Amino acid sequence: MKRLLPIALAAFLPHSGLAVTGDKAEFKKIAEDVYAFVGKRNDANAMVVVTAQGVVLVDTGNNPPETRLLQNFIKSLTTQPVRYVVITQNHGDHTGGAPLFSPPANVIVHERVAKDWAAWKPYQIKSWRKRFRERSSALKDVNPIDTVLSFGENMTLHLGGKTIALVYVDDPYNPGDIAVWLPQSGVMHAGFVGYIDRHPDIRPDYSHGTTAGMLKQLEALAALQPKVMVPAHGPPGDAKDLHALTDYLLSARQKVRTMMAKGLPLAAIVKDFHMNEYKGWDRENHFEWLAETVHRELRGEGPQIVAISEKEAKGTIAHAEDEGRRLLVRPPSGRDLRLRITADTDIDGAATDRSQLKAGMKLTAKYQVPEGFNSPLGYDVTEMVVER
Repeated sequence: MKRLLPIALAAFLPHSGLAVTGDKAEFKKIAEDVYAFVGKRNDANAMVVVTAQGVVLVDTGNNPPETRLLQNFIKSLTTQPVRYVVITQNHGDHTGGAPLFSPPANVIVHERVAKDWAAWKPYQIKSWRKRFRERSSALKDVNPIDTVLSFGENMTLHLGGKTIALVYVDDPYNPGDIAVWLPQSGVMHAGFVGYIDRHPDIRPDYSHGTTAGMLKQLEALAALQPKVMVPAHGPPGDAKDLHALTDYLLSARQKVRTMMAKGLPLAAIVKDFHMNEYKGWDRENHFEWLAETVHRELRGEGPQIVAISEKEAKGTIAHAEDEGRRLLVRPPSGRDLRLRITADTDIDGAATDRSQLKAGMKLTAKYQVPEGFNSPLGYDVTEMVVER
């Protein structure tokens, strides 16, 4: 094995206090030949499993700069190539770095995710091909689905003496979220249900699953009794954190159920819902979505169906947050506009990825507006041309 990157590797320590990670991503050794990539400020985590026959990478980092950092870390550990990239959830902060490794690596996803990727629109494919400028030539004739391996129930990899189990818990509204279990070391990447001191991101369109589905996953994963649990976001923990989220979701469901029994309308339930007993947890802006989703579930309703229209805007970036993920755009006239730059956004012009977006840049953006739906984080941008 090659020498580790200086300073970057930290010994594993259980988390304590508020689960907000530091200002820089960290690499933590959590078992022999197993490392957690802990994203900065609660960005997405990844996991690296090194074997004598290649590397298995679980998720890919939040932005191109973090994915390149992750790639360099892997190179510091071993000369073995990345053989497989396993995706635990179909969100850009977990999937977005895949084109840095694949091809030649294969990407392993649940069949529901593979079906979604096969239906990608042209702007999503363009974004994928040029997300890493050093790879744009190699990927010009490649489609994201070309290197994908998918599975329907569970899947187990045996590589270089390591057993790597991919655990899927079936549910009508599970969008393809999985966990990655290493039985030899007791390490688990818990994927979407691996929350630590963070309010879960559950939405009434069920795009992130449901609380009932999460509870099924948590029961199955907790039964494995992981010694170390790598969450989707936040510092590593263990099995007790899976139980903590179970208690949280049961409490949230009971609160909404009680308000429904009193005859309160949905607007009042959303307004009054809180989880104040979890004070200090990250992402309190998830409360409204969580309350509305639980309300739909308890009423036996399906996912909220939202009509989407596309609009175009021109203006100047007045403020950029979270490395360009959220923009406040000032048009020549009218009100400021909040836009959300996702991993799928096709960016042309002065910026090659969202982390390069800065205040003062001019842009033309096509964005999606969900009818009658509040977008507190901003409207998702599909295509954007940036000028300095």
